[in-house]
Amino acid sequence: MNWHQLHTGKTLQQRLAEFQGHLAELNAPLSGLEPGIISKVYPRNFIKVNRQLFIPLSLFSIRVFDVPRARRGIRVGIRTVFPSRNAFNNIRLVGVGLDYIELQGKGKLSSRILFPLTQVESIYRPTNKKKK
Repeated sequence: MNWHQLHTGKTLQQRLAEFQGHLAELNAPLSGLEPGIISKVYPRNFIKVNRQLFIPLSLFSIRVFDVPRARRGIRVGIRTVFPSRNAFNNIRLVGVGLDYIELQGKGKLSSRILFPLTQVESIYRPTNKKKK
């Protein structure tokens, strides 16, 4: 599978509208992590979480919980414009939208991580180093 097969044709706002009512963790540049329920997604620029309006395209990332595991995807590494300490050097890319990418979250809890494209520096295929 190549990454062209993962194109959704959706914007970040459209994808977030599908997650309305889900618990999300917003990673914002100046305020750190903001967990809360996505209570409303406005058609243009805003989402409402914890009685606050956020502009999704200005966030570092949005992690949405309680989402079924993706059936398809490819292993990639993501370099971000913010420090991420190799957290995304081997992760599954499961969607490519018009202005975002979607990753399958690591760990026991099923989640998705949405990155606005403005926060992504590069996407690469991780190398599999064989141990001797």
